[in-house]
Amino acid sequence: MNILEILKSKEVVSGNSIGRLLGISRAAVHKQINVLKRIGYTINSSHKGYVLINDKVLFNEYEIECNLKRSLKICKILKYYKELASTQTSVKKLAERNFDEGIIVIAEKQTNAYGRIKRMWNSNEGGLWFSILLKPLIRPEELSKVSLILSIALNRTLKEYKVDSEIKWPNDVLVNGKKIAGILVEMSAQQDRIDWLVVGIGININNTLPKELKNISISLKEVLEKETDRSAFLASFLINFENIYDDFQNKCFSFFADEYNDKLAYKNKSITIDDGYNVVFGINLGIDKDGKLIVKTTNGVEKIISGTLRLN
Repeated sequence: MNILEILKSKEVVSGNSIGRLLGISRAAVHKQINVLKRIGYTINSSHKGYVLINDKVLFNEYEIECNLKRSLKICKILKYYKELASTQTSVKKLAERNFDEGIIVIAEKQTNAYGRIKRMWNSNEGGLWFSILLKPLIRPEELSKVSLILSIALNRTLKEYKVDSEIKWPNDVLVNGKKIAGILVEMSAQQDRIDWLVVGIGININNTLPKELKNISISLKEVLEKETDRSAFLASFLINFENIYDDFQNKCFSFFADEYNDKLAYKNKSITIDDGYNVVFGINLGIDKDGKLIVKTTNGVEKIISGTLRLN
């Protein structure tokens, strides 16, 4: 529970009552009220207490926590910034300082965001740009599967908004054939164990896309023809992902293979896979129980762990 959840009762609440609920002093309550006012909330004060005048939708850690309604292992600490060079870089620095799993860094705008192979990622205001520190109990060779379960969590979340999406193996989510979200997973590992993972996710929600990206990318605002509450969307995604993340560690990836294949883009289509060393041409047959992409080539069937996929 946070102070905003208490104020959202839409009733006048005394400083003493807030303090008792949160286990803090009246002075600390007053300080938090002033913080909320500074970041855009309208709060009226009187001798009876405080009342929130909820006249606009804001996006910040308070709103996200209100929408979560329960604690999550993957979301113990939320940090929101108006602007960062990269949420991914920020969380990696925390990981290197041995912070525990469950830190999420969110930015309203990123100035130096990147995706796979260090490709620049346009991340202006209105989108959903965040990174999560994870420490899963898996072996390093299972790293590629984390992108796959993140994709499933995104698909489940979009389905809650009645949006039909597909997964472009291994790490993009498409709507109407255009990219709405991308996923990046980076790690530090020993020979037989993972020290940490940092997953970076970029989702086009209410942001305006540059003209040069209009043919290949899309935003949720374009699909729904209205703006979406990003705090509610992120909370739904985090709940979906935590459920999948737990099952992934306890039951392994094969538990999700059928769901992934049901959402796979370009299935049974002619594709090209470039892993930076080899280029494979063939027919996309979907993934196997280990998350490897099965490609039927002129020389037989190949199973591929990672690479860049293009439709021929």
